[in-house]
Amino acid sequence: MSLKPCGIFNYRYSQDMAVIRTRPQWITFIMFLILMALLPLYFSGYILGIFITIFVYIVSVMGLGLLTGYCGQISMAHSAFMAIGAFTTGVLVTKVGMSHWLAMPCAGIIAGLIGLIFGFPSFKVKGLYLALITIGAQFIIMYVILHWNSLTGGVSGLAIMPAQIGPIVFDTTKTFYYLAMFMAAAVTFLVKNIVRTRVGRGFIAIRDNDIVAEVMGVNIRAYKLLAFFLGCFFAGVSGWLWSIYIGVASVDHYHLWESVWFLAMVVIGGMGSVLGVILGVTFVEVLREIAVLLGPIVGDAIPATRGTIGTALPSLVLGLTVMIFLIFEPRGLAHRWEIVKRAYRLWPYSR
Repeated sequence: MSLKPCGIFNYRYSQDMAVIRTRPQWITFIMFLILMALLPLYFSGYILGIFITIFVYIVSVMGLGLLTGYCGQISMAHSAFMAIGAFTTGVLVTKVGMSHWLAMPCAGIIAGLIGLIFGFPSFKVKGLYLALITIGAQFIIMYVILHWNSLTGGVSGLAIMPAQIGPIVFDTTKTFYYLAMFMAAAVTFLVKNIVRTRVGRGFIAIRDNDIVAEVMGVNIRAYKLLAFFLGCFFAGVSGWLWSIYIGVASVDHYHLWESVWFLAMVVIGGMGSVLGVILGVTFVEVLREIAVLLGPIVGDAIPATRGTIGTALPSLVLGLTVMIFLIFEPRGLAHRWEIVKRAYRLWPYSR
């Protein structure tokens, strides 16, 4: 049971199960939505591009949060499943002539079905062994996409026309911002409700102790496969969203290092937390942009590193950040936020 401010009581089950419970929370939530909707009126395309990237990554990392954070199954191939969604979109829209909106569920389902194939080894192995298997999946998937030239376009990839709804064409940063924000909000709402169901409780039981979960009657094979399907499904939807944003499905955007970034977002934000995914994605993406901007400055200050520091600094900063979080805050930003809220609710008696 979560700690609520003094004087707040639940009189019905619907109140106890509600995500947003009090009137101040509703007011804050509505004001936040209004603020996010007004951002395109006051910020440049560069800032909006950062927000769009954050929204796209939230859709993808929500799936990894389900798979790794809630079910405890490590995946190092998440960007490859994004690539499946992107190239599925490219093939269906460019070569088949399907609508972008019909291609979206197809991209997610195909990515999810392929994820099931690489989910079967989770019956026998876990931990680092499963991580190595998924690394192999990353290279296998990208190899197939790269060498299936007749369908995927190979190195050149597939150009994708902008999506549209009636007269609204999502061909500018401002218009696409609203689409990306809606998709991030919808996926967040969906995942938040999944983890509150019997399925979510089954995932948590498997993560904590799969042997005990099986003794308690949890079908661990079915739940592990479901976790892989859902995680890869959201990755495929994210690939659909990213491909129509950049206008091309290309292998250059889905490499192993991107999968490492995704896993770092889950760890930094907090394992097993929907809010942690949002905080982790935002923190890491803002940190990466700052590191990119600081690269030329560090290069000018240290001439010997001028040729390499621009590309190396983001990786160095990410590695150092993950180390700091694992040592000093292993439960992530979401746990720190809960501590801050608890101190506020108990003020002036908090310790």
